[in-house]
Amino acid sequence: MRHDLLSRLTELDAAPRTEFSAADLDRKERLLRAVLSDTERPSHSDVATFPAFRRPLVRRAAFTAAGALAAGAVLLTMTVTADPPGPGGSGPLSAAEVATWTGTAGDVNDAGSTASSAMAWCIDETRGGELSNTDIRGTVTSVIITRHGQAAYCLAGSYGSGVAVPVGPPVEVPADGITLDAQGARGSGSARFHYAVGSMGSDVKGITVRDRGRTVHATVRQIRTLSYGRWTAWWPDSDSHDQLTGTLTLTLTDGTTRTVNADSLVE
Repeated sequence: MRHDLLSRLTELDAAPRTEFSAADLDRKERLLRAVLSDTERPSHSDVATFPAFRRPLVRRAAFTAAGALAAGAVLLTMTVTADPPGPGGSGPLSAAEVATWTGTAGDVNDAGSTASSAMAWCIDETRGGELSNTDIRGTVTSVIITRHGQAAYCLAGSYGSGVAVPVGPPVEVPADGITLDAQGARGSGSARFHYAVGSMGSDVKGITVRDRGRTVHATVRQIRTLSYGRWTAWWPDSDSHDQLTGTLTLTLTDGTTRTVNADSLVE
């Protein structure tokens, strides 16, 4: 059928039928041999190149989200559990990491990759922002991250788990004063810990928290543009209570100290 169709089309061709010349046949053979012998893949210069396709960055839910509430943005608590429930306890930090806690915080700049992975987790969870009160206790890094006027206190371990809890803005207090702005507990059993965040006056250079047998030297940071600052602390706490019930000892710039009961700071 194919040959019959070609013969019919040939009959309709108005041009006179001619045979290939010797030169045409020679060129035909040379072109055929060139095509059959060309088995190499085209080089990059022979083909069009396009920018590499990059998948859009997908973030997990952040600590702030635009909500439908009349108040506007809604502040969420983000938690990734490190341990499944078990005899040793469970929570956003593993029992093993809570056990590395130290009463005096270390410098994250000396912690290397241990702090780097935890900071990356906190920044990812909160979408980043201005960092303050950054410290490391054992293998757990903590930091306050402020973004668009909203802040979160984030604690994360070196295994890619942690928690980011909303905290209010720092408040103005007397030069030798202190407030307790946020506190709470997370986890259970040996993975349970307590945290506290507050504001402090410009004359406060150190705060020691004592609660249920634990002594914590809080991380204190003055805010450069203001006459007050922030303090943060966390510690292992296997007791089933959510309130700070101990004392806080303030060390002032003139070398004096004074102690206040935590109960007096709770509204």
